[in-house]
Amino acid sequence: MNMNVPSSSIDISTQQTKQMIKAKKKSAIKRNITAMMFLAPALILYFVFMLYPMIDAVRYSLFDWNGASATMNFIGLQNYGHLAKDTIFLKSIGHNLLWVAISLVLMVIPTLVLAVLISKVKKGKMFFRAGFYLPSVLSLAVVGVLWSKIYDPTMGPINMFFKSIGLSSLAKNWLGEPFFVIPALVIASTWAFYGLYMILFLAGLQSIDYSLYEAADIDGAGPIRKLWSITIPSLRNTMNVVISMVIIHALKGFALIWIMTQGGPFYMSEVVSTYVYKSAFSMNKVSYATAGSVILGIIVITFTIAFNYYRERTES
Repeated sequence: MNMNVPSSSIDISTQQTKQMIKAKKKSAIKRNITAMMFLAPALILYFVFMLYPMIDAVRYSLFDWNGASATMNFIGLQNYGHLAKDTIFLKSIGHNLLWVAISLVLMVIPTLVLAVLISKVKKGKMFFRAGFYLPSVLSLAVVGVLWSKIYDPTMGPINMFFKSIGLSSLAKNWLGEPFFVIPALVIASTWAFYGLYMILFLAGLQSIDYSLYEAADIDGAGPIRKLWSITIPSLRNTMNVVISMVIIHALKGFALIWIMTQGGPFYMSEVVSTYVYKSAFSMNKVSYATAGSVILGIIVITFTIAFNYYRERTES
C-alpha cells in the first residue's frame, strides 16, 4: 500500500493554512483599528490638554522668562536650585505634607464610620445621604466664604458660642494665628468633601456579604469588632480609592486656601500651589513658578506610585 501523500494535497493544505493565518491577521488588524478609532478622541484630548502641557512645563522651567518677554534665556536647572534654597517654598511643601496627614485622619475613618451609621438607618436614609452630600455640590468659592464667616474672630458662631458659655479664652482668630490656620483650613476642606467619600463608602458597603455580619453576631462580635474584622477588610479597594483621592486633593489644594487666607498669615498657610500662583502672576517669575509646579507634580506622582506599590504588596 502506497503511503505517500500527493504533493498537490500538501500544497493545498499549506495554502489553506496561510490563508487562515492571513485571515486571522486581518481580523486582528481590524479589531485594533476599531479599538484605536474609539480610543483616538480620548487620546487626542489627553495629549493636547494633559501630556503636552506637562512636557511644555518642563521645557519652560529650564528658562528665565517673565511670561511677557519675547525672548527666553536658557538657564538649565538654576530654577530648581533656587527652589531648593527657597525657605518659603520648602515651608509650603511642609504645609502640603501636614495637610495630607490631617486630611487622612479627619476623612478616611470618620467618613467610613458615618457611612456605616447611615447604612444602619431604617427610615430617612435618603435624607441623611442628601444632607451630608450637599456640601460636595457647593462651589469651593462658596465654601471658602462660608467658613471665613464661621471663623470670623468677632462675629463668627464658633467664638460667639465659646463666649456665651463663659469660655472666652478658647475664642481664637482661627485664620490669623499660625498654629490654628492649617487645621482650620483642613476642617473646612473636610466638610466640603465629606459627602463624596461617604457616597463611595456607601457604595462599597452594599457589596459586602451580609451573611458575614450574621455569623459575627452568632459569635458574639460587637460593632467595633465587626467594623475592624469585616467592614474594613471588605472595603479595601474602596478605601484605597478614597485614600488616593484624599492625598491628591491635599497636595493640589488651591481654591479654598486662596479664598480664605491667600497663604497668610506670614506664609503659615502657604502651600505649593498658592506659592506657584503668586510667583507666576504677582512676581512675574513664570519659569520659576513652572519649576515649582513640576516639583509638585513629581511629589504627587511619587505619592501615588508609592501608595499603589504598598497596596499591591499588602494585597499579595
